[in-house]
Amino acid sequence: MSRLTLVLLVSLPAVACAAVGLAHPAHLTAGSAELWRNLHLVLIPVFPLIGLAPWLIARRAGRWFGGVAALFGYGFATFYTSLDILAGVAGGALVMAGSGDATGPIFAVARTLAAIGVVSLVAGCIVAGIAAFRVAGVVALPGAVLATVGAILVQPGHIYLGLGTVALVLFAAGFVIMAITVTRSVDRIPAAQPA
Repeated sequence: MSRLTLVLLVSLPAVACAAVGLAHPAHLTAGSAELWRNLHLVLIPVFPLIGLAPWLIARRAGRWFGGVAALFGYGFATFYTSLDILAGVAGGALVMAGSGDATGPIFAVARTLAAIGVVSLVAGCIVAGIAAFRVAGVVALPGAVLATVGAILVQPGHIYLGLGTVALVLFAAGFVIMAITVTRSVDRIPAAQPA
């Protein structure tokens, strides 16, 4: 996989979610319910792709690292997507139908599922950071720190304008740095000289 391909794969899903988040209403109200629901419908196929970034980096350090990161990425993809479906799609649809009081129990379940997803994402970032360190050394550490901080901030910030935007941009930037560093180590291997 080329460096550019890796950089795009680890960053574009988070950047796309951050861009969609610029239009995310701050509160779910009767006036914002349709946009709220529609934004989360758009995000259903995009948000889970964020969970690929740890796997794409960690697998460069070996099968074990890749497998563990893939497991955590899967945890994020499933549990955080549940948040989008419940609090986003269902919550918006309920408010549109005039049943706003029903969103409380749905949001409570969604918050729990989101927390599990974020813990999985943070763990995946840590595994990816260790793997990147094994491949590229200390130059990978700034990326690992940025990505992990970004992942942690997803819990309070989701994709809301402000903290959510910062969270996703930090995540993407961290994985871009790690992608560059792990591919630089491959570039430094001298090519075989013809005999």
